[in-house]
Amino acid sequence: MNFRTSHATESHGMNLVPLIDVLLILLVFFIVTFSMAQRENDLNISVPAAESGAPKDRQVGEIVVNIGRDGSVRVNTQQLTEEQLFKRFQDIYQLNKKQAIIIRADEESVYKNMFKVLDLCYKAGLYHVSFAALPSSAPAAAR
Repeated sequence: MNFRTSHATESHGMNLVPLIDVLLILLVFFIVTFSMAQRENDLNISVPAAESGAPKDRQVGEIVVNIGRDGSVRVNTQQLTEEQLFKRFQDIYQLNKKQAIIIRADEESVYKNMFKVLDLCYKAGLYHVSFAALPSSAPAAAR
């Protein structure tokens, strides 16, 4: 009498649920990273507050020009000279004549540095320029 029953062992393939979980986590990570990269803000700049300043929805493709306390100008984390910045503005103008430019100047920056950048924008033909400001009710740590 044969008490052994032969069972055909089924081959269980690779479990896909953990793989899908990891892929979804990576997808969320890259989406969040991409959205943060769209907000190119230099963290060392303390933007001044204004009573009339209102939060504005950011548009894709806005160019953010950061002006530090020492007058250094950065675009996309690259420090640029006036000549390099003017050349960059001219290149931007060739691609999109209505390109939006946001100037983020440190509140302790010298006033003339901001106007140098503004003048370079106008010389290159870029007239859609705005200035970054925080609402006056924003906490000092967020500046």
